[in-house]
Amino acid sequence: MATPQASSSSSTQETYLSTSEGGITPASVIAVGAVLSGLAVIAVALRFYVRLIRVYASLGVEDWLILVSVVLTLGMGLMMIIGSAMGGLARPTPQGTGPKGYLTATNDAEILTEQIFWAFDLVQCFAFGTAKLSVLFFYRRIFRGEIFNILSIGMIVVVVIWTLGFFFAILFRCGTQFWALWAPLKFLLANCYSSTPMFQAFSISDVITDVFILAMPIYWTSRLQMTLSKKFAVCGVFLLGAVVVAAGAARLAIFIQQTNSPYQNADGIGHLTTEIYWSMIEMGVSVVAACLPAIWPLLSKVSLESMVHTIRSMLSLESLVSSSSRRSRRKTGENSRNGGEGGSEGSSDGSGLYESISGELDKVSTKNSRINTVPMRDIEAQHHLKDMPRSGGIMATAQVSNV
Repeated sequence: MATPQASSSSSTQETYLSTSEGGITPASVIAVGAVLSGLAVIAVALRFYVRLIRVYASLGVEDWLILVSVVLTLGMGLMMIIGSAMGGLARPTPQGTGPKGYLTATNDAEILTEQIFWAFDLVQCFAFGTAKLSVLFFYRRIFRGEIFNILSIGMIVVVVIWTLGFFFAILFRCGTQFWALWAPLKFLLANCYSSTPMFQAFSISDVITDVFILAMPIYWTSRLQMTLSKKFAVCGVFLLGAVVVAAGAARLAIFIQQTNSPYQNADGIGHLTTEIYWSMIEMGVSVVAACLPAIWPLLSKVSLESMVHTIRSMLSLESLVSSSSRRSRRKTGENSRNGGEGGSEGSSDGSGLYESISGELDKVSTKNSRINTVPMRDIEAQHHLKDMPRSGGIMATAQVSNV
């Protein structure tokens, strides 16, 4: 805990409290604002380079959302740099005179810090929201199915409500008395609601939504007909976002520690600077983590598009086998040893999956001479069937007869 230092030897003159929040200095504020926003910009630039030049793929909704997020992240970094360079962030907090002088004391540094803090919080709502939405839409480009569709849409709605709800809660914290946000503390307390529960809810819900988003693809990946090592590899790509959860948890722990006794040392500038500092760290990490799967081709010979097509093809084939098996059991009464269970209980290398498909196709194709392609959930899966492994020397085809 820092000790108040007097601006002169006289006890009647205004005193200041040196910032003591984790050793944060004006230089470290500028460094974090520059480095984290710079890394975010580099990650998004590499993402667009890979998508447009390396794999010649069209941009999706997730790409445009992360672009919006990185622009907002860059704005957050610039606010930190400007706020510190202009003598606001990480400066000593005026304490006024007397035991409760901090209630009426203020100066240019505190006013600037409070203004930047308010603008920073408004921007970070949309920065975090668009980053979360980018990951969700990336999942929707890979995974298909009614259950996953409902789950992902539900999470998208939750994130949109979360973003807008906290944005307006911060915007109108003092109603329309915006001046009270950077007035002396006694006017803030008189005109605005207590922000501690709101910011605690923001930090907690931020971590919870990240955990849910991170866990979403794990179940569907576990159902893929591939070796355990390959499953771990695919899950590892999605679990790169775990660093975001770690950063959010660190910010949450620090924020709760602050808000448990917000006026213990009356270091207003220190508190606000610390919140901005750790929010920027989490935001920068979020953008970089959201881009890592997309820039995978720069780090590996296996491209993201190849991985996406493989996963979606296997999920589509699994759906085809499952539906064909159900029809076969209803019509013939045969048990699962005739191939109806291949879609869910295939061998670890995927051969059971394709043997099941071949068996089901053989049964159905003898009933009608008119052969047509089955409309699959993912048209790209049909296109990439030719690249899938062979089973028993015979390529599984996606053709059945009309009924």
